[in-house]
Amino acid sequence: MANFNTHLNVATVLTGLTAATLLSAEHIDINSAIALWFLGSIGGLLPDVDSDNSHSLDIIFNLFALSAVFITIRYITLEWSSELSFVELIAIPLVVYGIIKYLIRPLFEYFTVHRGSCHSLLFLLLAALITTQVVWRIMPASSAQSALNDKALMAWLSGGFILLGGLIHLLLDELYSVDLSNVTVKRSFGTAMKLADFDNKLLTLITVMVIGALAYTAPSPNETINALSDWSKFKLSPSEFGGYFAQLKTLF
Repeated sequence: MANFNTHLNVATVLTGLTAATLLSAEHIDINSAIALWFLGSIGGLLPDVDSDNSHSLDIIFNLFALSAVFITIRYITLEWSSELSFVELIAIPLVVYGIIKYLIRPLFEYFTVHRGSCHSLLFLLLAALITTQVVWRIMPASSAQSALNDKALMAWLSGGFILLGGLIHLLLDELYSVDLSNVTVKRSFGTAMKLADFDNKLLTLITVMVIGALAYTAPSPNETINALSDWSKFKLSPSEFGGYFAQLKTLF
């Protein structure tokens, strides 16, 4: 099994390259690319939420908690900032952080087994669809069709990057189960990348039902598929990246 640093580094590099590719093709802007890169890195750690290693769990849940806090702050400032008091603006994100750290994390530790349901394709699909739904519902957009299409694109890409990062994690675990020097396969081979944890049939059934509901209520993927099918603006030559470096400078 690959260690924590390997999972994080490989997921960060590969999802960063993917985000850069989408940026070069003008499917997304620089801010969206950075956000997707972050989500892909988080996805690369996601299957280890069932880890028995407390240090890894500390890092993973701190990242999850901070992400939830940022999302919450963005949402409340867009929707209710004029109605909330200073105390409420401080208290709500702290409550979100506390719920994830001191309620959700203990529940995960109690109910999950390492390389159980969280190390499965169904779990990754569930996490990706939840991410798509959250982004779709909190992102501001006007009623213009183009704005709605951009919102749907970002929602599906956000879920896609979570899925991509998670798949990288599972693939690394499977690769580390093969001893290339002795051309042998370890006993852990096949326990990382599996469709579902069929030892827990009830949980698998519930997961399938939730995935179906999330997919049914998700935004239409048609416009996103059409947009990602156009690579006519993709730039490969280094001389064509000057504009993006200029955009980066404006962020710092």
